[in-house]
Amino acid sequence: MKNNYSNKFSVAPMLKYTDQHCLFFYRQLTKNTLLYTEMITTQKMLHSRNLFNKKQIKNNHPIAVQLAGSNPKHIEKCAKIAYSMGFNEINLNIGCPSKHAQLGNFGVCLMHKPTLVYQLIKSIYFTVPLPISVKIRIGTNKKNDYQSLKNFIKKVSKNKYCIKFIIHARIADLKIQSPKKNRKIPLLNYDYVYKIKKDLPDLIIIINGGIKSILEIKKHLQNVDGVMMGREIYKNPLLLHKIEKEIFSYKKNINLKKCLKKMLIYINQEKKNGNKIIHIIKHMLNIFYNHPQAKKWKLYILYCIHNKKNIFNLFKKINKIFDKKNKNFSINNNIKY
Repeated sequence: MKNNYSNKFSVAPMLKYTDQHCLFFYRQLTKNTLLYTEMITTQKMLHSRNLFNKKQIKNNHPIAVQLAGSNPKHIEKCAKIAYSMGFNEINLNIGCPSKHAQLGNFGVCLMHKPTLVYQLIKSIYFTVPLPISVKIRIGTNKKNDYQSLKNFIKKVSKNKYCIKFIIHARIADLKIQSPKKNRKIPLLNYDYVYKIKKDLPDLIIIINGGIKSILEIKKHLQNVDGVMMGREIYKNPLLLHKIEKEIFSYKKNINLKKCLKKMLIYINQEKKNGNKIIHIIKHMLNIFYNHPQAKKWKLYILYCIHNKKNIFNLFKKINKIFDKKNKNFSINNNIKY
């Protein structure tokens, strides 16, 4: 099934970060970016309630769910759930290098089992009419030559059941037990990803890994179909607005104060539903990244939370925290850079 959204830019699935609250916040900052949920194991999706609700998903379009598992029947059941909830895309995690993933027989270890990955894709394709994508590495410490990567992609894209591949441009060292270390070493190899697009032009190839700026995004887009960023967006959420303008050519400005007011309304609703404020507001702590008063913002928010102060009086304090005369940044007007 063809999608009706752009693949140019997306926010990476980040475990314990891109939950439903984080994605709601990001959607206030960007209209066109494709958002991915954090990795959800098939067991969790099948047995947990209230992971997402239909209204949240509808308000976050375009949004993809990332599933992790290796049982085709379980994947099939999860695909039905994802479709009924209104997700725009189903993504398979074939890239997580953690010890937990290896023990659970999902993630990057499945790059050694292309026939099984193909079966997982096929089980989704013949169950729901949603686009399918696969997130992988360029290889593992056991198998990392270019031909192995190309052969894997050719095998799992057979019959075009899946034509979209998100490639983290570094190998996964399965001997390194820390996923954090596996995000920094070994070195990135963007050329492998570029070559895949050149050799398999009919596939949608998205590049991921170590990308930090608009300039880098534009450079990559000359060689591949899309760019995915993760940690840099979490560190600097307002980069999403800049991407909206410079990558998607979206001319409408975002009113940051209005965005924050929407978040306060959302926080109030979620608080009534029994969710802790800290689980939502933590995603907003970096919204003023690189602003001279960013530290004061963080300290004030944390003070409100830890001392059980009324966070809904936030805007009574906000103008005292930020200088109205600051020409490079204005909270009261549209975002300025």
